[in-house]
Amino acid sequence: MISLVVTADTKNYNPAERDQAFAHLMTQFKQPYEIVYVANSDYGYLDELREIAATHPHRKLVVTAASTNINTQIYTALDQTQNGDCLLITMDTNIDLIKKMLIKHFDGADLVFVKQQENWFKSMFIGLGHATYQMGLKLLGRGRDMCCDARVILLNNRSVNTIILNPVLSKALRLVNPDPERNVRVLTEPKIYDNPTTEQKVSNNSFLALGVVSLFYIIALLVMAIIFPIFNSGVYTIWILIALVVWIILGIVGSVVVAKFIYNNRLGFPVAINLANEPVINIEEIISNDIVEEPETETEIEPETTEDTPILNDEESAKVEDIQNEIDELKEMEATNIKKSKKGSKSKSKTADAAIKAEEILETEAPIEQENTAQNQDLNENGKDEDAQKAVTENFENKSEATEPQKEEATTKKAKTTTKKAAPKKTTTAKSVKSGAKKPQISKIKSTRGAKTKK
Repeated sequence: MISLVVTADTKNYNPAERDQAFAHLMTQFKQPYEIVYVANSDYGYLDELREIAATHPHRKLVVTAASTNINTQIYTALDQTQNGDCLLITMDTNIDLIKKMLIKHFDGADLVFVKQQENWFKSMFIGLGHATYQMGLKLLGRGRDMCCDARVILLNNRSVNTIILNPVLSKALRLVNPDPERNVRVLTEPKIYDNPTTEQKVSNNSFLALGVVSLFYIIALLVMAIIFPIFNSGVYTIWILIALVVWIILGIVGSVVVAKFIYNNRLGFPVAINLANEPVINIEEIISNDIVEEPETETEIEPETTEDTPILNDEESAKVEDIQNEIDELKEMEATNIKKSKKGSKSKSKTADAAIKAEEILETEAPIEQENTAQNQDLNENGKDEDAQKAVTENFENKSEATEPQKEEATTKKAKTTTKKAAPKKTTTAKSVKSGAKKPQISKIKSTRGAKTKK
């Protein structure tokens, strides 16, 4: 998708006619597009732009405060575009030039810059001025300026993203190549604007003046370095050597100062930044007219298919569903069997404990009953001496009293064994609770992204 960003600041045209020309040009390439207009609230044709943005599809109007500078306007408009390439123009940009830029873009150029063409005589001095200017920027440690018009440029989506994330360098990133890895084209055209202003007409005058000064500087340097020794028998005097050193130092310092001055003039007023390094923009109104899509009906979501996944017909898909259902049933049966086995093991352990207790009790009571039965038989057989019978009963009572503490000791021993067996179960449950009580750590890093990102 291509976003046509149009800055509106001149009044020598009809907004409706220009909008039709832009739309007709974009439809020729048969690509999705949108037209984003940006203007200040004190703009004379603001009502016409409101009507265009409200009635025509794929249009948007961004109205900023009256005191907003042009760089802030462009930054705001780029931030309001969708994820795609952007063609930045003005309302009076030549239509043929826009068409050439789009052709270059669809031929493979990711970035397209525009440069004003001059006659051959001026172009020599302008070229010399560009060389001096680039040398000064290099000494300042700055990037190479394209020396192109910063208000008519085609940017790819990566460059737009870079500009939005760096509001301080938004204008500087339109003067240099913000994406050196991409294919770049430069168009040199004699006519960039249909009705250029005085400032637009004299855009190369600073480089022209710098080129003239640089020419005189080079001539003076050649005179001192070559011509003077020729007329002085090839001998350099001390004064001429000092003059050469001073002249070279003045040339370096002068190129740095002039390059900084021209660079700052080309930058203009920067985008306002607050203490959090976020752009301060006063948007008063945004009007957008997008095509309203039909409401979507509820449909079944089909699974995504890739090259590796085979396409199944109805019968195969039904078989796959049956197999999946059988797998789910088997999983449920296994889960229930596991639960039953756990319950059975618990009940078996309980019955085993009860059986062990009963066996111990029987072992303790069995010898006592045998002794009692033997004594009773003796008494019945003899039946003679009542005193002997009394003695037997006394012995039986004494022995029963003696067996009672043995029973108590046996039960206490069994309780101890049972508590020892139950202890590991408590530890395991405690571990599971601790492991389940752990929660994932939550990051507390705050987001610092202040501007919209674009892919």
